[in-house]
Amino acid sequence: MLTGYLGAGKTTVLNRFLAASGARIGVIINDFGDVNVDAALVAGQVDEPVSVAGGCLCCISDPEQLDDAFKKLTRPDLRLDAIVIEGSGVAEPPALLRLVMDSRVPKIRFGGLIEVVDAAHVPQAEAAGWDLEQHVRAAAVVLLTKTDLVTDPEVRTALETRIQQANPHAMIIEAPHGVFDPALFVDASESDDLEFGQLALWNPGETLGEPKTEHDHTHHHHVHHQSVTVEHDGPVDPVALSEFALDPPDSVYRIKAIVDIVTSSGPRRFVVHSVAGYVTVDSMSRGKDEPLASSLVAIGLELDGADLQARLNAVCLPLTTPPATASQLRRLTRFRT
Repeated sequence: MLTGYLGAGKTTVLNRFLAASGARIGVIINDFGDVNVDAALVAGQVDEPVSVAGGCLCCISDPEQLDDAFKKLTRPDLRLDAIVIEGSGVAEPPALLRLVMDSRVPKIRFGGLIEVVDAAHVPQAEAAGWDLEQHVRAAAVVLLTKTDLVTDPEVRTALETRIQQANPHAMIIEAPHGVFDPALFVDASESDDLEFGQLALWNPGETLGEPKTEHDHTHHHHVHHQSVTVEHDGPVDPVALSEFALDPPDSVYRIKAIVDIVTSSGPRRFVVHSVAGYVTVDSMSRGKDEPLASSLVAIGLELDGADLQARLNAVCLPLTTPPATASQLRRLTRFRT
């Protein structure tokens, strides 16, 4: 979800994201008015746009309108990797969150809320009634646009301090020209045969310390994602995994995993996703005689590779581990979608 004050640069961020992600993206665009101007601004950039006109997305009289858009975009023939909702400039993030979280459409999984903040014009926005603290409080990531126009370092520091005080867990990223690394938020699927609408775990991102550089010659300010991966020939601890997914390090934006868990009735496989501490879990089929295997990936910015590797390894169990109890398994499966 992409939110922000009118003129903060949401549509610029969206266009940059669509052009650079390499993924198939569906977009739901909400403009405050009867004519959907933003839909025209991203025309030709998206595979399957859906417009929600006539008012603020979080104030629509019928929540089914949003679910109708989700149904269109989750059609299997579209093979989309992700859906981006661009809320109107007056959308209230908490209300928007509730609409998405309450969706009854299968395969819809919350992917985080990104608040776009125009760093150069916060006083003007607040004078018009926008509330910085209210809007960043629900955000997983705050994108600061137009930072190149902020010449006083004290102004920038004061703004970041306010954001951190309102939401200590939000990741703050500078995007002066609307440019950021899309891989922090979405993966491009490399297979048409995916279960439960999950994205592929292969090629999850660049190795820690080796960020991709194909755009460096044009955008030197582009902040790249990093990832830490653990491939384990064995099961994982469902309790340890659930705790890690619920409370990841602040530098980690999302976690994705395909894991095996040994139970009294045999091995079971699960797909686990965590975005800023919001966890979803799905069951996944596995071959009867398939060896135990688990793959865990943490993605974020400025990761402490050694510490993160150790924490991921701590989730893994040896092959000789006794089966998980029913109560231990429920610690993870309570997040089933």
